[in-house]
Amino acid sequence: MTEFLDLSTDVLVIGGGPAGTWAALRARQSGADVVLVDKGYCGTSGATAPSGTGVWYVGPDPSVRAKAKASRESLGGHLADHAWMDRVLDQTYANMNLLAEEGRYPFPVDPETGAQIRTGLQGPEYMRRMRTWIKRAGVHILDHSPALELLVDADGQVRGAAGYRRQKHHDYRVTAGAVVIASGGCAFLSRALGTNVDTGDGALMAAEVGAVFSGMEFSNSYAIVPANSTITKTAYYGYATFFHADGRVLEGAGSTKGRSVIAKTLLTEPVFAQLDRANSEVQRQMRLGQPNFFLQFDRRGIDPFTDRFEVDLLAEGTVRGTGGIEVVSESCATTVPGLFAAGDAATRERICGGFTGGGSHNSAWAMSSGSWAGIGAA
Repeated sequence: MTEFLDLSTDVLVIGGGPAGTWAALRARQSGADVVLVDKGYCGTSGATAPSGTGVWYVGPDPSVRAKAKASRESLGGHLADHAWMDRVLDQTYANMNLLAEEGRYPFPVDPETGAQIRTGLQGPEYMRRMRTWIKRAGVHILDHSPALELLVDADGQVRGAAGYRRQKHHDYRVTAGAVVIASGGCAFLSRALGTNVDTGDGALMAAEVGAVFSGMEFSNSYAIVPANSTITKTAYYGYATFFHADGRVLEGAGSTKGRSVIAKTLLTEPVFAQLDRANSEVQRQMRLGQPNFFLQFDRRGIDPFTDRFEVDLLAEGTVRGTGGIEVVSESCATTVPGLFAAGDAATRERICGGFTGGGSHNSAWAMSSGSWAGIGAA
């Protein structure tokens, strides 16, 4: 007789990255029974788990918040929504403080002020703690259990999902009162670190039940990497000068405005970069904040601040681009009853407009939208 796992719960969360774990935590804290399924091992799979990421963590000072919002507004074609940006800034500030206090995340300390620096996270430590946190809260986790299709009742409401347990070699079904899709974006075959599981299956399942998408025209996003590398930390290239193969400065090239110049040049010749605009203090902060970015250079004997190194572009699709499942309420509900979306699976137009949400905005959106979707689903 073929083994089969049949579960029933209040909230089913599909995906075990930051959006999924925050959704599971908040749903559980709202009193719901929660099952979380992950195609990999929750806490280690996805784009955040092996990486370091900045976080859009901004204190409540209105002038500082206004400056933070304005920094991306023109880049995104003025399509972002200030009310949603304010909500994300508020929720991210609260979540990061909660992560420090209840989640016991070991943020670095400013040696001068003694205050914790909460503007970035190391993915392995972050996701390890999120897994521990949700398990302690009572979330039932099914690892290595990709969801394959959503279940819909006679009235068209999403009521769970069916999938396959890869290490147990049997099918499963989870019926639920509501479902949160937090399965990440789609960066299929990009080779970017951690995206091997980001194959767009959550988007496909949502499309199959009739969900509306938004901003997909903004999803063909590429990130800068050292040649033959997988670590995309585009923000650091804001301190870079880019060069032609013959050593001439590549005019107009940049990490935000100017990535297309790099792309066009790469069609005919190699492009090189040097992080020569970072002073000694910035260099120290960069190494402290994202040590994995520098491993690739240290292993090759390259000092990226004084040496030129070849760069390339990797497609990261909706992992970095803004498009995804449309959300139609503050609870991140979708156009399909019973279905909620969070993180890279959901559109980030609300806070990024038409420009990439890579890095700090993505991480802030993941923990914020995950929180709202989890509460809404509960």
